[in-house]
Amino acid sequence: MSIRIFPQVSIPFGTNQATKAMRITCAHCGGLAYFPVATGVNTDAPIEAVQHFQNKGWVVGGDPETDFCRKHSTPAKRKGPKTMTNTAPMADKPREMGREDRRIINDKLDEVYGREAYKAPWTDAAVARDLGVPRDWVVQVRDQFFGPAGSNPLYDQFIGETEHLEKSFRAFAETCAAAEQATVAQRQAHAELTRQMDAYRALARKVEREIGR
Repeated sequence: MSIRIFPQVSIPFGTNQATKAMRITCAHCGGLAYFPVATGVNTDAPIEAVQHFQNKGWVVGGDPETDFCRKHSTPAKRKGPKTMTNTAPMADKPREMGREDRRIINDKLDEVYGREAYKAPWTDAAVARDLGVPRDWVVQVRDQFFGPAGSNPLYDQFIGETEHLEKSFRAFAETCAAAEQATVAQRQAHAELTRQMDAYRALARKVEREIGR
């Protein structure tokens, strides 16, 4: 089976929160299912999503036209016209943080968190990527047991240097564009002056012939 690309959407998560998820649609009835995307997951090769949907009884085909929900997973169940509806089933709820997840995050924070701030180059996002868990989980454990995210000097330096270089490159690009426009204008002026000079020389030769008679 070729690598499938599933649409990414935002689904409710917790109270007044949302998280990204991959969506699959039944080609027969329009039923939906979702695979919440954890921070750091490679969405270009969603093998875990395929396995997740298959575990839920879905038939995952090579394209959206061959995806079918558990209810219509076999040709026998798909007899008759398609029954596409606008009513989508409840989305799979994102996995909640368990005791083992909390312990792993806590151990990692104990390693990378210093006095009232992360040690360079760690951040909430970096910890989430390293552990393959949602960033919200890291924020929750850090706030509860460690303290504020604080400032990461190395990361702050990186952001500052990035902004400085981007500003310098933009200014350089604008200077190059202005120089290119000036060059084009100069060439046009030279071409016009050359045309006028050719006309003048033709007139001068005519005058010389007339006077020289």
